Amino acid sequence: MKQTTALMTAQQLQQLPDDALRYELIHGELRMSPPAGPGHGYTEMKIGRNLTNYVIENNLGIVLGETGFLLARDPDTVLAPDVAFISSANLIENWRMAPCWPGPPDLAVEVVSPSDTITRVTEKARRYLAAGAKAVWVVNPRRKTVTVYAHDAPPKIWGIADDIDGGTLLPGFRMAVRDVFE
Repeated sequence: MKQTTALMTAQQLQQLPDDALRYELIHGELRMSPPAGPGHGYTEMKIGRNLTNYVIENNLGIVLGETGFLLARDPDTVLAPDVAFISSANLIENWRMAPCWPGPPDLAVEVVSPSDTITRVTEKARRYLAAGAKAVWVVNPRRKTVTVYAHDAPPKIWGIADDIDGGTLLPGFRMAVRDVFE
């Protein structure tokens, strides 16, 4: 006999106590991740800083860190990328007060942590794109690569000698992959 588990909603996820763990919902099922280590946090902040500086200088929107994005309802899917960009065109009213962002980011950045698998992070990239994200960057510190997933192109892998660009989403943005990992 198959045992069923009660599904959780995005609202119930927001009401969980703060216990220093990271939670996400996949089709209503709670997934937990241990807190990120210092290397992961440092990489996340370097990317976030570069994106934030560029977005502010060019008045393109906002950059958020570890924010929940409600990607699907009934059952709910809420993912929290390490870094996210929302274009000015997609800003919502009173966004600072929302318990989670209603919809996908324009760009989601996921840094592969030691507790992650490439399969799990690639699955998250597909979920962001299926929900309407325009691009997802998967940053792999072990391989020192950034893989860019987008609707309109096959995945592109940027290596340590490359400069990643913002494509049509962030025109003119450039960041040396080497700088992300040094």
